[in-house]
Amino acid sequence: MENNQVLHYFEDSKPIEETGEEEIVDLAGYQVTKAELFAHSREPAITLWENRLKFNMACLRRFPGVTHIQVLIHPEQRRLIIRPCEPDTPDSLRWAKGGGEKEISNRDLICKVFAARVFDLMKWDPQYRYKVLGKPATCDGEVLFLFKLSDFELFVGGKKRNSYLPEDWRNYFGVPVEQHEESYKIDLADGYITTERI
Repeated sequence: MENNQVLHYFEDSKPIEETGEEEIVDLAGYQVTKAELFAHSREPAITLWENRLKFNMACLRRFPGVTHIQVLIHPEQRRLIIRPCEPDTPDSLRWAKGGGEKEISNRDLICKVFAARVFDLMKWDPQYRYKVLGKPATCDGEVLFLFKLSDFELFVGGKKRNSYLPEDWRNYFGVPVEQHEESYKIDLADGYITTERI
């Protein structure tokens, strides 16, 4: 056996190369486990307070050098999209400090009216803050970032934080495999609106 050969062992401890057995599985009935159920401090996320929002550095790293974005929201689907754009694009928002010679860093986006509308849409309690993980998405070849507002983590308190997940997640791990990929498809012509500077 060569030194760089990798062997896979199963319960009977025999290498797969020796047994020639490989189980074929049907993914029906499996659930894609929600990332929110794992530690995810380095994953792209947005945090919303009652008067502001902030994208973490992992989001900014997905769009190197991008200082401005548009925020699109689909009220019926409860989804938010960030779309990189040029600074002079209508309704562009500066989501990063720095740029040019300076390294980019994230910043708070003060948005009392927008945040209040999101909190109202989602029936969130303004005394808490909400964290939503993002996923890369594309639409007509354009690279975007998608946040499902219904998949959130709620935080209570200051430095010693307690986090909570939606109660209806208690009885399942995630979305059925058959629905998972479909749930991340987007069509910008299907009900998305750009946010105004409010």
